[in-house]
Amino acid sequence: MYKIVASIIVSIAIALPAIASQQVVNEYLDKNDVKGAEIAFTSLTDLEKQSISGKILTGRLLLAKDETEDAFDFFEELSEQQATNVDVFYYWGMSAVEMAQKASIFSKLGYAESYLEAMGKVIELNPEHLDALEHLIGFHLGAPSIAGGDTDKAVEYAHRIKALDAESGYANLARIYQQTEKEDSANKMLDEGLKQFPQSSQLYFTRAQGLIEQEQWVDAHQNLAKAIKFSSTDDEKELALYQQGKTSTKSGLELEQGIKALEQVITQPNSRYFSWGQYRLAQLYLKNDQASQAKELLAKVDSSEDDDLKKKVKKLKKKVKRKLKS
Repeated sequence: MYKIVASIIVSIAIALPAIASQQVVNEYLDKNDVKGAEIAFTSLTDLEKQSISGKILTGRLLLAKDETEDAFDFFEELSEQQATNVDVFYYWGMSAVEMAQKASIFSKLGYAESYLEAMGKVIELNPEHLDALEHLIGFHLGAPSIAGGDTDKAVEYAHRIKALDAESGYANLARIYQQTEKEDSANKMLDEGLKQFPQSSQLYFTRAQGLIEQEQWVDAHQNLAKAIKFSSTDDEKELALYQQGKTSTKSGLELEQGIKALEQVITQPNSRYFSWGQYRLAQLYLKNDQASQAKELLAKVDSSEDDDLKKKVKKLKKKVKRKLKS
């Protein structure tokens, strides 16, 4: 009996470092810190890397490094071996939708089909998978009907979310109605949601998005300020801060507020909006008669992997140059 107990203890002792090490890789990936994730991954043992959780990390690293086609092929093959693993199908779906965005028009439909197959399997295995349900809503709103887009499906998934997480459900229903130009229904969802969750960052953010579309700038800025104030996660706060700054570039209002918001964004480690945040902040510096600061900041923007950003930075540099000469 003693030998059996001792053996179990040894097995647990061996397993714990593996779990902890893999958890560190996951944490780096969740923070968008690819270099940190790669370094942590190399410290795993071969046994850890070859475990199913280790293989999922391998695929996630491919996705994080923008090696999307390799990630897609990797998870597709893994899904054939792991027919009941929710994470495998989830990340296969994520890689499929990334490929659909990058692929030629002739390949898009195939990747969209793979996405729906993968995410459908996720919610079959776990009907309460909120991330998958939210991604499916985004897909059905954004994809044309020929690729499987279906707004009725989006509404169905939003109601499923609402049954699991009422606050998020209200936000998703409002977002769907905003994008399908049903403003009365959108406002009804937001009003009902905010009665139940008066300090909901995501509901204020969703309301702000609708107001931005209508160019109701004052109300949009006010709702974004509340979204920032009530944010409960770093990601939630960073998104609201970035949107506050971006909205100031469009509205020409609340310039100081927008500048402070974007200055916070670009000082966050591994910010998802770092380069675009720098560009938007330079825009606001120029609007706020701080052309020298705009020039200095634009010189630091890395747009080497984003053609759209590269064009915008080039155009803004010319405006700043003219301003400094005037």
